[in-house]
Amino acid sequence: FDAIFLGMGPDGHTASLFPGHALLQSNKWVDFIVDSPKPPPHRITLSLPLICNAKNIIFVVTGKSKQDSFKQISDSYKKGKNEIQSLPSGKVTQNAKGNVLWLLDEAAAASAKL
Repeated sequence: FDAIFLGMGPDGHTASLFPGHALLQSNKWVDFIVDSPKPPPHRITLSLPLICNAKNIIFVVTGKSKQDSFKQISDSYKKGKNEIQSLPSGKVTQNAKGNVLWLLDEAAAASAKL
């Protein structure tokens, strides 16, 4: 893909890739989930490898409920790429082959020191 636009949930999930879920290990381009921790339980999603191979990945994140996850991602990313990201949105940022751009409103970025 030339560009993929993503959001991020309060738990750091993106697409339908949730923290700690086995789907994060999928090597398929597109996969499905039948036990999503958020409704609906059945979903189809792009896989982590497919997302990470996009030329440009743009996260659009709004709201106070996202600030802790964004802070966790930005703090560990600032420390260097040697620290393994635990949140799916952080895994995308860390493993992207192309460019990653985060667009945040003030509420989502409030606790991060950028």
